[in-house]
Amino acid sequence: MPNERKRRTTSIRWSLSRNFVAVIVSLSLAILATTVYTANRIRDNAARNLIGRAITRAEADLRAFLAPTRRTLRLSASWAANGLIDMNDDAALNRVFMPVLQQSPQISSFNLGNARGEGFLLLRLGDGWRNRRVDADRGPGIEFAEFDAAGAPLRRWEVPDPDVDERYDPRNRAWYRVAIEDARRLEPDAEVPNGIYWTEPYSFFTTRQPGITASAFGRTPDGDVFVIALDVLLADLSDFTRNIRIGSGGFAMILDENRRVIGLPNHPMFEDPAARERALLQSVADLGIAVAVDGARAFRQRPPNASNILSFQSEGETYWADLKAVQLGINRRFEIVVAVPERDLLGVVQQQRVFIAGVTSVALLVATLVALVLSRRVSEPLSQLVTNSQRIGQLELGDAQAISSNLAELNQLAEEQERMRIALDAFSKYVPIELVRELLGRGEAARIGGSQRRLTILFSDIVGFTTIAEAMTPQDLTKHMSTYFAELLDIIQADGRGDINEIAGDGIVAFWGAPADDPDHALHAVDAVLRCRDRLDDLNPRYAEAGLPPLPTCFGLATGPVVVGNVGAPSRMSYAAVGDTVNTASRVEGLNRIYGTTALATAEVRDEAGPGYRWRWVDRVRVKGKLVPIDLHELLGRAGEVSSDRLEFAKSYEAALSAFTKRRFDEACGTLAPLAEAHPDDLSIARLSGRAQQLRNDPPAADWEPVSVFTVK
Repeated sequence: MPNERKRRTTSIRWSLSRNFVAVIVSLSLAILATTVYTANRIRDNAARNLIGRAITRAEADLRAFLAPTRRTLRLSASWAANGLIDMNDDAALNRVFMPVLQQSPQISSFNLGNARGEGFLLLRLGDGWRNRRVDADRGPGIEFAEFDAAGAPLRRWEVPDPDVDERYDPRNRAWYRVAIEDARRLEPDAEVPNGIYWTEPYSFFTTRQPGITASAFGRTPDGDVFVIALDVLLADLSDFTRNIRIGSGGFAMILDENRRVIGLPNHPMFEDPAARERALLQSVADLGIAVAVDGARAFRQRPPNASNILSFQSEGETYWADLKAVQLGINRRFEIVVAVPERDLLGVVQQQRVFIAGVTSVALLVATLVALVLSRRVSEPLSQLVTNSQRIGQLELGDAQAISSNLAELNQLAEEQERMRIALDAFSKYVPIELVRELLGRGEAARIGGSQRRLTILFSDIVGFTTIAEAMTPQDLTKHMSTYFAELLDIIQADGRGDINEIAGDGIVAFWGAPADDPDHALHAVDAVLRCRDRLDDLNPRYAEAGLPPLPTCFGLATGPVVVGNVGAPSRMSYAAVGDTVNTASRVEGLNRIYGTTALATAEVRDEAGPGYRWRWVDRVRVKGKLVPIDLHELLGRAGEVSSDRLEFAKSYEAALSAFTKRRFDEACGTLAPLAEAHPDDLSIARLSGRAQQLRNDPPAADWEPVSVFTVK
């Protein structure tokens, strides 16, 4: 308004010039007057700051070292809980987890056990792998198998009647008990606790080496209790702590809850592997390192409620040390100890003193010139950084404006900003940017929660994928699948309509109708399936010509209510759809192999997709986990593109199915006979014809339902 005072602004260059001069002159005079007075305080503060940062970095390094263990355990438990891995199929478990352990060298082995006493082990050896399979309830025997580094089998043997000390029951092992007993103690109201539990250090059964184990407890879809565990050797943990460099004479180590050493410090006496093995699980006092003993005594003698950062004397030298408790999982806490000689810290302080004196002397003479030069060198890159930050904030992740500066900090900031842009661009390969923009617009991003929506869900699966995978190297299979997924994902996500829920092995789970509302979600889903099928009809012959196996794919569609939104934990979540409709789509996809079809859908999909498509009513079924029958319909194609022969076939089949459902079995058999003769390999005809002939010869009871019941997935 006219009488409101207009806010005064100034350019960043003039503001920096003016303020730099004032700050440099003021600080120079103040620093000269107080340097001597504050020397000791600077030393102490610098020491506390540096030792605090050192232990923070050590903690971050430890968490990063153990992060693959946590991620792999959560992912493995999720696979098992969702029935994605067969816990009794050793070959499949090896195919899944050998690459996982290869990528995570800190994980020495993978364990799996259940409440029936069945156990499986995948152990990394120096130049290969070993399996161990036990069934404690059936007998004490242990089956072993060894493989080379590439996973090829070398030998297999069995210990039929081991000694008592060699009996192995996974339910009695520490990794199993800690997941079951601690889970129930710490989460008594949870039917299936959702946490990671760590054991105390103990000796592993097979290698007799000391280590710790992370475990997760859950139930399979069939209700079976299982525990998945990953082992970490204390020797590997000690290699990690010995590689932590803190100054020229500092070190770090890790203690368990009983103050035993489980991560050895960097010290010459531990260069010998045998010495490291003897030192593990000893108390600090028994290590024989004077500075460690003196530091432990200083921590014991510090006043109650005092800071963990302290200084102490050892062998005529002053050390600074810090201790920090690190929570692992739900039930375990370790301690990281960091110690640094004061000479390392004083070197930094002395550099600061020299730097301050030099800057103070020069600044009084050239403050104005420096301010003008710095303001220009700072303001221009800052303006460019602001522009780039605004574009990133709007998720415009194309090439950013190049920033060039002679200031290391600004160059570092520009590099970090570019890394952030690249990271976000890479993240968009997992979660589309359009989805993130939509969620931000709705206020749903980074917040757990969902809402009930009506969506169309798609499940796809490659027929005979296991055989295909066994015939190819992992590298060739990965490359082959990459082109396959690229083609199908582009079709599903075209125009931002379909959203990928997950890629599960060789299958795709997608949905339409969220996050953006789409009243035609069923139509768009059906159209995407047809385009995927058409594209595969074009690609598979090309694959064959190139010497690659074709990838025949089945599709299952279901429309209905689901809960869609951000699911997971505050530290890790995904935008996903869950509910009965998702399960139905999965079951429908699996029925393609029963009826010899490639694309099946529920009646709701057919009805909501509209009149632009042609269908064949295949059967009325009751799938596993559902009481209400559903009508299965085969997607034939778009209206006007399906041949008259195919339409006539569908009409005749539906007439036979209709007669069958009305108990007119003679009529159904009569209609199916010419169809079976014309289509001798059609599984749906053979199935319906067999049922009709059986019931014609042996009529059903009065309460008979014309429903095919499937009790497996």
